[in-house]
Amino acid sequence: MTPDDHRRGFAAAMAVLIAEFNAYLDREGADPVADGVSYRQGTLWLSPEEFGRMTGDLLAVLGPYLANEPTPGRRPCLLSPIRFPTGPTADDDDTRP
Repeated sequence: MTPDDHRRGFAAAMAVLIAEFNAYLDREGADPVADGVSYRQGTLWLSPEEFGRMTGDLLAVLGPYLANEPTPGRRPCLLSPIRFPTGPTADDDDTRP
């Protein structure tokens, strides 16, 4: 994908995420606090190796839950991790995670 393809794809993904969140808020009885709704953003300083290890760790934690089937007592929960570098460092050797 070209940078412009990524730009359009990301914009589409964000539009869907906004629509899903609005649909949640519009539901009768929506309670973001009780439902554990979270939207946070933070910066992690990671080497390419750390980035790869973190990605593997996240997959290891989330993997078992991906196999869950719908059952009584379960409801779908949307998780939308977004990761990208925010800028180069002074000693950036153009190694990309």
